[in-house]
Amino acid sequence: MNPESVACRESDLAISVADVYKTYKLYPSHQDRLKEALHPFRKRYHREFSALSGISFDIRKGESVGILGRNGAGKSTLLQLIAGVLTPTSGTISVNGRVAALLELGAGFNPDLTGRENVILASTIQGVAEDAIPDRVAAIEEFADVGVFFDQPMKVYSSGMYARVAFANAINVNPDILIVDEILGVGDAKFQEKCYSKIRSLREQGVCILFVSHSTEVVQRNCESAILLESGNVVKYGPADAVIAIYHDLLYGSGATLKNNGKNSESHNKIASASSFLTGNLPGSELVNFLQNGAEPWYQRSGLYNPNERRFGNGDAEIVDFFVTADGHANFDVLSGNESLAIYIKVKFNKHIAQPEIGWAVVSPEGIVLSGSNTAMTKVTLPQTVSGEIRAYEIKLQPTLCGGDFFLNLGVGERVGKTWTFLDNRRAIIHLTVAHQESASGFFNIPFKCKPISDSIQHE
Repeated sequence: MNPESVACRESDLAISVADVYKTYKLYPSHQDRLKEALHPFRKRYHREFSALSGISFDIRKGESVGILGRNGAGKSTLLQLIAGVLTPTSGTISVNGRVAALLELGAGFNPDLTGRENVILASTIQGVAEDAIPDRVAAIEEFADVGVFFDQPMKVYSSGMYARVAFANAINVNPDILIVDEILGVGDAKFQEKCYSKIRSLREQGVCILFVSHSTEVVQRNCESAILLESGNVVKYGPADAVIAIYHDLLYGSGATLKNNGKNSESHNKIASASSFLTGNLPGSELVNFLQNGAEPWYQRSGLYNPNERRFGNGDAEIVDFFVTADGHANFDVLSGNESLAIYIKVKFNKHIAQPEIGWAVVSPEGIVLSGSNTAMTKVTLPQTVSGEIRAYEIKLQPTLCGGDFFLNLGVGERVGKTWTFLDNRRAIIHLTVAHQESASGFFNIPFKCKPISDSIQHE
């Protein structure tokens, strides 16, 4: 059960997984499988592989839960067990309600039948009343929107067409539990938004949503909770943002090795010359003090620092301090939304980096990236660094934000050819508050004008 939720009655549960194991027998060859079956003394030719190892959790009705994990963690196996496609080696799975599952592209469809014929067949198998089938088929045809291909054999469908018909078929059985395994990744952007809008509608109706996605942003947007699997075990089950932070740590390196400490007393550390860095209209002595090695970290004195930031990276470089100005002023609490922001960061390099990259992103409180970029995307080449030195960098933005709370991500990485490595990524490290604006709503204040360009064109 989710450790951060109160215990709930069994009738409140949509899914209950108790001490579930799923073990597969792996044989070196088909001959070994046959030899084991026929051996008079039952000699063992296989080795066992545990896809899931004694996992337990409960999911309440109406809850939306994302399943995260690296390849081979057991995500798809778990969903297939819950959907009833597979049976556990041991343990119990209890499912309360009608399940609609999209586990893999084309599952449950006969490629020689048309989309319409497959939907009619699926409706019959799912127990839909005969007189209700025509209306259901019409609703699926409208949502899938594959045109004349709905009456063509599905073997001629593209992967996107398959996904459209499969999703439309799944959501039109009035499910209590909807299971989705990464299938929406093959659809076009317009259809994906249509699907996620429908998922949000189902959530509002109290449908339990369980889906796998490698996009943490999708999980952040659509799930209040998440489960992280690693090597067949549950690493964490809790609020989505907390689980995502651990998932990032697994993917990109141990953030625990990175300390929030801007001071460094090692005599061999070198900082880039302040005289060569101070160019243009800068906030004078405050920036000079910021650049001095050994100075008290500015972020520790700043009300902009978010102590609940999420951090990960391999530790080959560390963002040790930041300094922010708005229209040249370092002391501010609330922005109007139209200021020019300058973010100065100090980065300590713990090894030689031939091609360092600096990046940023503006994110919502839910963790959704609203805008972001980096030096690689803007084709800015930064000088290589040596081990032990500290360098300072300037990032300039004019985000024109609407009223509300926003956060900034800052990151330093290394690019070798087409390979990108996170050295230090500090998510939501800076908290910005923007005053309410009467002229716009949403995230960004995009300039808007409207005026009449004629008198009445037609008068009856």
